Formats: sequence, C-alpha cells, structure tokens
Amino acid sequence: MEREYKIRDTEFTRWLLDQARSAGWDVDSDHDARQTIRLTAALIRTGNIGDVDAPRLANALGVTVADIERAAAKELAENEAAAQVLDRPDMMELDEHLDSVAWPDDGKKGPERP
Repeated sequence: MEREYKIRDTEFTRWLLDQARSAGWDVDSDHDARQTIRLTAALIRTGNIGDVDAPRLANALGVTVADIERAAAKELAENEAAAQVLDRPDMMELDEHLDSVAWPDDGKKGPERP
C-alpha cells in the first residue's frame, strides 16, 4: 500500500542534526543544510539506509555507517512493524474507508464538484 509520509523530526533526526553540528555544519542558521539532514533522516527512516549514500553521509558527519545504522535501528524497526500491520488486507480496507470519510471527493473534480 502506498502511504504519504511527512518529514518530522524524530530522535534519529535529532541525532543526525547533532552529528552535523559536531561536524561543523550550521544546521541552525542554514535552512538548506537543516532540510537536507531532515530529508536524509526521513529517507532512511521510511526506507532503509541503502536509500542514501551512507558512506558519504558518514564521512560528512564524522561518524561510521554502523553509527548511523545503530541510531536509526529503533525507528526502522518501529516503521517495519507498523507497515506489517497496515499492509494486512483488513487494515488496508479500513484505511481506504477512513480516507473516503476524511477526503470524500479525493480531490477530484467531477460533474457535481466545482
């Protein structure tokens, strides 16, 4: 099932931001640097570490790939457990029903919709 993800700061995101600060990145004043770290955290958290160039990231942050894997492990495990529940057929049906209640027109224009 396809899901939408919001970029949110989690414990792992905060860890990456702290490592970036320690490596000399100005993630507090440089909006682009902060957003890059946040997006990187989201990519790792919602997929896996293979979705990014982990060796390059580790080098830029002054950590090892294993450090990043350890920092992300808890959230990856939680996301996998949630995905397994949400991918059950009964949950998919419930999710579709709730979507139809929350967004009855699904954002589509039709003859009776402006």
